[in-house]
Amino acid sequence: MNKGDLIVFDSKKNFKYIKSLGAGGTGDTHLFLDETTGIQFAIKKYAPKDFRYVDEYYSRFVDEIIILFNITHPNIVRIYNYYLYPELKTGYLQMEYVDGVTIDRFEPLDGGKSWDDIFSEIISAFEYLEKHHILHRDIRPANILVDNNENVKIIDFGFGKQLHDSESEKNSILLNWPATEMPDEVVLNQEYNECTEIYFLGVLFKHILSNTKAPFHFAHIIEKMTQISPIQRYSSFSEISGDIAAGVISEIGFSDSQKQVYRRFADVLSRHIDYYSEKFSPINNISLTLSKLSELIRSSSLETYIQDNTRLINCFVNSGCTGYTYRSTKDIDVQIVIDFYNLIISLSDQKKKILFDNIYGRLSTIPVQSDDELPF
Repeated sequence: MNKGDLIVFDSKKNFKYIKSLGAGGTGDTHLFLDETTGIQFAIKKYAPKDFRYVDEYYSRFVDEIIILFNITHPNIVRIYNYYLYPELKTGYLQMEYVDGVTIDRFEPLDGGKSWDDIFSEIISAFEYLEKHHILHRDIRPANILVDNNENVKIIDFGFGKQLHDSESEKNSILLNWPATEMPDEVVLNQEYNECTEIYFLGVLFKHILSNTKAPFHFAHIIEKMTQISPIQRYSSFSEISGDIAAGVISEIGFSDSQKQVYRRFADVLSRHIDYYSEKFSPINNISLTLSKLSELIRSSSLETYIQDNTRLINCFVNSGCTGYTYRSTKDIDVQIVIDFYNLIISLSDQKKKILFDNIYGRLSTIPVQSDDELPF
């Protein structure tokens, strides 16, 4: 084989048909069993009912494939393969089978996930899409599922749009939303952007929660998400995630001892950074931070105090992007770092993210101060 050769794998896979999962305007979805792996897959066939827009719908189907193949998140449906027949303007999308209920039919059970948990997972998924400049544009109950293990899964990116820095968001269009009141940017400017996505998700949740008496601690967040004026609304899902984290860590989900371990560590870490010389840039990689912390603990195992404070700071601050001035006094107790590390590895992925969001929120409040004496 030579570099650039086109290699064709033409061996066939055989799937056992189980049942239909439903039909929509642009295609049908069916459940199949891969008898080799024993895994069930949902296979979506592009088959539009309206033949006037065959080319447009086929283009959206290909866009959906492109979007889903370039993202991976535990709360977004996983894609395994695709099969395109451009000459026939049709194709198939092989994806994760989500066995569960639509978000409006979910009912929290004793000992299971609460509406707080479900809401946090949904925001996490849309925050991930936001960071990858992807708009879903079809937010409705049928496209947000909760599986039998109570995991949220965002599905159906047939109307999704990949935004690019050079592309005007004004060209985005609003599709398939039955809301009775539209936000200002849609009514006045015919715009659909990431802030609009926040509005519609908030409206959806407000409607769902109006029909349940289950406890929910983030009503104030929903209220801000659903402001008609984008100026009064959240500007990003990251901002929402930060407010969720601040509320959760202080009110629910953590024991008093866990809160104490977190606070001791967050206090000592933030106290040892005097100021940044450039804009704060967090590492934002939990696995990498845990690896650095583990190495630091190992090398400090015979010490009472951390011997190099920058090694601890650099577990959280991207020193290649952010310069900072720090306190070099050797007074950071190694045990505080060990307790925090042991706390983090004992938590679920969701709670890990909550703690790290709070730490980064704390570190982001440290001032930026230039070291030079130039007037501007």
